[in-house]
Amino acid sequence: MSDVKWEYKIVDHSNSTAMGYSNPETEDFKETHKDKDWKLEMMNVEINKLGQDGWEMVGINGNNEIYFKRVAK
Repeated sequence: MSDVKWEYKIVDHSNSTAMGYSNPETEDFKETHKDKDWKLEMMNVEINKLGQDGWEMVGINGNNEIYFKRVAK
């Protein structure tokens, strides 16, 4: 049996506020990414930030909830 301890996180990516952006930050992001799907781009930025912090995506559901795990620190 493994002694690895895991941490788990559920992240709501349904809107920019849930991702930690203020309204002015969201408007700036929209302007910067106006030629793309800004919401998808924002979600990808946030997922990559979590990955850099050691989080691994393990699932997603239809309610915009993304499940992550990482080795406990």
